[in-house]
Amino acid sequence: MTSRRPALAVRIASAYTLARRPGGTIHESFAPLGSPGFRTLWISTFAWNLARWMEMTITSWTALQLTGSPWLVGMVAVARTAALPVSGPIMGALSDRVDRLRMIRYSGWVNVIVMGSVAAALVAGHGAYWQLLLGSLWLGASWGIDWPVRRSLLAEYVGPERVLPAIVLDNVAFNVARVAGPLMAGAALNAWGAPGAFVLLAISFLVASLSVWTVEAPPAKPVPVRIPGSAPPRRPSLWRDLRDGFDYVRADPVICGVIIISVVMNILLFQYQGMLSVFADDVLRVGPVELGELGAATGVGAAVSVFLQPMFRSTRAQGLAFIVGSIVGGVALVLFSVSTGYPAALVLLFVVGLGTSSFGTMQSSLILSRSSPAMRGRAMGMVTLAIGSAPIGSLQLGFLADTVGVSMAIGISSALSLVLVVVVGMYFGMFGRNLVGVPIREGESVNPERGVGLPPTAPRRNDAGDAGEGLLSRVPSKTGDRSVS
Repeated sequence: MTSRRPALAVRIASAYTLARRPGGTIHESFAPLGSPGFRTLWISTFAWNLARWMEMTITSWTALQLTGSPWLVGMVAVARTAALPVSGPIMGALSDRVDRLRMIRYSGWVNVIVMGSVAAALVAGHGAYWQLLLGSLWLGASWGIDWPVRRSLLAEYVGPERVLPAIVLDNVAFNVARVAGPLMAGAALNAWGAPGAFVLLAISFLVASLSVWTVEAPPAKPVPVRIPGSAPPRRPSLWRDLRDGFDYVRADPVICGVIIISVVMNILLFQYQGMLSVFADDVLRVGPVELGELGAATGVGAAVSVFLQPMFRSTRAQGLAFIVGSIVGGVALVLFSVSTGYPAALVLLFVVGLGTSSFGTMQSSLILSRSSPAMRGRAMGMVTLAIGSAPIGSLQLGFLADTVGVSMAIGISSALSLVLVVVVGMYFGMFGRNLVGVPIREGESVNPERGVGLPPTAPRRNDAGDAGEGLLSRVPSKTGDRSVS
């Protein structure tokens, strides 16, 4: 045993040296920050996520205090996601054709107006539950605009070869906000009550909106040159773009599996967040400060997970991390549902964060890295459509919480999500069979029945001597045809 220890130490030291040097894992993890556009977008996204996580905690606690009903608290979560099935795919398709930055800048100002109006009503003593519903409904629609646009912009700033480190950095900011937001919200509720907390929330959305205006435009897309005598380009059609997005997703078993598992997770697992205030009050018997700490525990787990994710570079590793993370999150939430002590609940939510962070990072990385630039907005719009299934989960969880109690409701939903994730993952080969496929690139034909299960090719050089795209390049057939059929 003693003779093997020096060899192990040398191996660990060598791996650390390789990771630190230019081109190594640690260096590559921070490489996207070298892009000024990505850097300012990253800071802006942190401000937006901080305001969003504060809003979720403040609104759910205020709704519980106004109504005392788990069902009505669940309806706030329903309102927050009700517009996503419409806004997500449509805005994703539009973002492939219009100025993406302008979309999120204008929606940000509406966020300020809506939250400022709710805060003014509460300060004046005229706050009501319906105002929370309307505010949550708009914020859900705004998130449907914001999220696919921001994720598409990431790939434009850094290129396909750095999509994973860009998303990991984006998730670092997301999870720091996920920790700080609930803690700030709980402290504000405890110190100033709902009116003061909503004033702070309106200010947070104002800062987030102003920060978007510091983001510079991404590199301009090349304008196609029409050859004389060629057929004129098709007239733009939103509905054709939406249909193309559906066909594109169906043709790749990895993307299709990711989308369906995202539906399962958003219906059956993630909706516990809307019931966290009820669980804290009814089961754990704690107040708003502890509620903020419960929300932050998930964020701490997610932040720890983020630092492990750059290791998963291959499609196979990312797909397995996506599946395993979904399963770990489900198991931890089942155990959380039967916990009655506050310390145990904190630990289990930390583990939930570990798993669901891996799910969220690899969800975007798999889709963005396998999508052509012209289809990224539509592909991410399909993810938003999957997230838009959340109202179904909020309704059933609110009904179950009123009927059998919040603990049993969370336990049933999370156990069912575990079963379905495994079944869907096996059906689509997400445990390895389809994770070596070549993504469909722009200009290639699509056969939805066969998919894209072709082996990866080694990097090649074009006529100018530059390196080709490797895994992300098209694969020529034996006959010279470059399409995937």
